[in-house]
Amino acid sequence: MIRSALHILRKDIRLRLRDRSVWLFAFIVPIALTFVFSLLFTAQDDFELRAGVVDLDGGEVASGFAEGLLPALEDEGFLTVTTYTVEDSAREAIDDGTISAAWIIPSGLSEAVARGDGGELKVLLNPDRALSAEVARGIAEGFGAQVDRVSLSVATGQIYTQGQLSPQQLEQLTTQATTTGSLVAIRDLVAADQQLDPSSYLAAGMASFFLFFTVTFGITGFLEERQQGTLQRLLSAPIGSSAIHVGKALGAFLLGITSMAVLAIGSATLLDAPWGPPIGVAILSVSLVIAALGVMALVGSFARTSEQAGNLQSIVALVFGLAGGVFFPVGAGVLGTLALASPHGWFLRGLGDLAGDGAWTSTLPAAAALVAFGVVAAIPGALRLSRTGQL
Repeated sequence: MIRSALHILRKDIRLRLRDRSVWLFAFIVPIALTFVFSLLFTAQDDFELRAGVVDLDGGEVASGFAEGLLPALEDEGFLTVTTYTVEDSAREAIDDGTISAAWIIPSGLSEAVARGDGGELKVLLNPDRALSAEVARGIAEGFGAQVDRVSLSVATGQIYTQGQLSPQQLEQLTTQATTTGSLVAIRDLVAADQQLDPSSYLAAGMASFFLFFTVTFGITGFLEERQQGTLQRLLSAPIGSSAIHVGKALGAFLLGITSMAVLAIGSATLLDAPWGPPIGVAILSVSLVIAALGVMALVGSFARTSEQAGNLQSIVALVFGLAGGVFFPVGAGVLGTLALASPHGWFLRGLGDLAGDGAWTSTLPAAAALVAFGVVAAIPGALRLSRTGQL
């Protein structure tokens, strides 16, 4: 049986290597889409706010914002600030797209804060730059909270001394309140759920998505040979049906494994998007191929022609891919639970666990779920194929 299965395997491999569709779905399209989406994510990751500031006050409080807070954000590589002398210049720069927002420090702000009266910082925003607008507004609100703290400190001091604070004491109190604490803190946050970086997530998601299309070439081979009459000739030869089954299943399995391996290596070398430690990635990839074979075999068993099988399998692959979050992380909640109803979701979750833990053993729960998907789907699929005479 093994020798006959290997003959069938070699024949199927030669056929698939000559099929351009296999090359497109298994290798070219996934890596191309990953490259395109990676460019989009990179553009988002490299966000930098270009803004302007107009200091019409020139006092202590204004200097804390224009010469203290904003340069600190510039040093973080988060912000690029252009100084303007009048508000109209800042408005023109926003209109022509030079900057996305501008902060206007009104005249008399420092004096008002020194009296304990508070103050107001004006923010000019470009409505077409929603993210930049929100960031600029947040910075202004953070500074505004600090100004309120200064005003409260001064007002409290005035009440406590019954208005006997000297100008020097007011200036000292204002300076202390202004320089206490940090207005804005920039720090990295680690997600509660372990995740790959965006480029690696996209590469793995695209590979898992197109894997289900790739293995269909092996599954629909049964129906193609049945339509062409070659399956009947094989069954009439001294070859058992189990040898045909094993040979074609091995062909689909090897095609899937090759696709996953090439895409994993290609994304790591060409796009700098590694999936994780090789052993863990290999375990998850093999498990996903098993799941894809089982699911696609079950779906294909409901079709009478290869065209019908391809259509049904494409629908199922698309639904599972979207549910599993191959195009974007689904996170927790309802979408996270829904993702676990898809092999793609378990595969990406396994890679996330691998990225967070680093040990290949962390992939075992996800790998077990993937193998269960494949086995549970493959058994009824094989029975249906046998009853319909496709095996």
